Amino acid sequence: MPGVETLSRVQGAEAVKNDAPSVLLLEDQVQVRELVAAMLKTRGLAFDASCIADARKLTAKKRYDLILVDDGLPDGSGLSFVQEEPLASPFVVVITGSRDFQTAVRALRNGAVDFISKPFSVGDFLRRIDTAIEKWKSRQQLREQADALETLVENRALELSQSFRQINEVHDNTVLALGAALNLKDHETAEHCARVSENSVALGRILSLSELELQHLKWGAYLHDVGKIGIPEQVLLKKGPLSAEERTIVQKHPRMGYELLRNIDFLTPASDVVLSHHERYDGDGYPHRLRGSRIPLRARIFSIMDALDAITSDRPYQLASPISAAVKEIGSRAGSQFDPEIVQPFLAAPQSTWRVQR
Repeated sequence: MPGVETLSRVQGAEAVKNDAPSVLLLEDQVQVRELVAAMLKTRGLAFDASCIADARKLTAKKRYDLILVDDGLPDGSGLSFVQEEPLASPFVVVITGSRDFQTAVRALRNGAVDFISKPFSVGDFLRRIDTAIEKWKSRQQLREQADALETLVENRALELSQSFRQINEVHDNTVLALGAALNLKDHETAEHCARVSENSVALGRILSLSELELQHLKWGAYLHDVGKIGIPEQVLLKKGPLSAEERTIVQKHPRMGYELLRNIDFLTPASDVVLSHHERYDGDGYPHRLRGSRIPLRARIFSIMDALDAITSDRPYQLASPISAAVKEIGSRAGSQFDPEIVQPFLAAPQSTWRVQR
């Protein structure tokens, strides 16, 4: 089938053409230029330019892979032109009539890959051009491999990022499900958990916590009261004051919540907030009466946000206070109930930073 054979030859020619470097030749001697052109033709190569003036116009529009340049041209130094022009790191072969060793050294030091002295034999010229072409092909292969590797890494990173997002969505939904379980017993909890979680993360950002730490803080704050699932409803929902025995029962919820979360792998780091959210900076909290920096940082952050929400929300035993009053009261408890080093940036933040009950 002649048509198929013709198509194959065309495709093959295109493959050779696409696999060949683009050549720029700067040579002022017509006979040398014609000889070089004939030798380049045997390698399937064409060239552009003859002088620096023409070369400047061409390089403004096209990128060249291989430059054959005479160092001494009527309109300037070919090697200097190569150094001055932004030619995207082409391979440079210097062709010159000079046999000065220093000229060769200067050319090689300035980035040339080879140095050919005139007059030259056809065989020697072709061997050197073949070597330059092979070097160019090797670099092209390395670039293609590097591009392919970069693309592969980008794709893998995107896949991992999507996987992490999916995992985080599953984790977030798990946290919401645990919160919903608590909400079945205590209907005032859901919005409170969402607000203290959001506010804790906001304060954590002010304190320059890492994204991973913020994630654990977010989950720990949302689930801080999850242990109340284990508190009897007659105690948890009691309208009046609690007896001493009932308070003892309620104070078990941090430990209950901790025991619930510490065996869930992704929530284990968040369990410190659950266990320690009722500790006080002065050591008068529970369940372990921890003092100062012995209280986990995330729990110290949360306790301030928990107090803010308690003061600014309507409760059976009190009406909501304005946020300004809550901020002032929290400031007064710095060093006793709260870590003063965390209270300070809390007070410095605009009050609009914090989400409170509407």
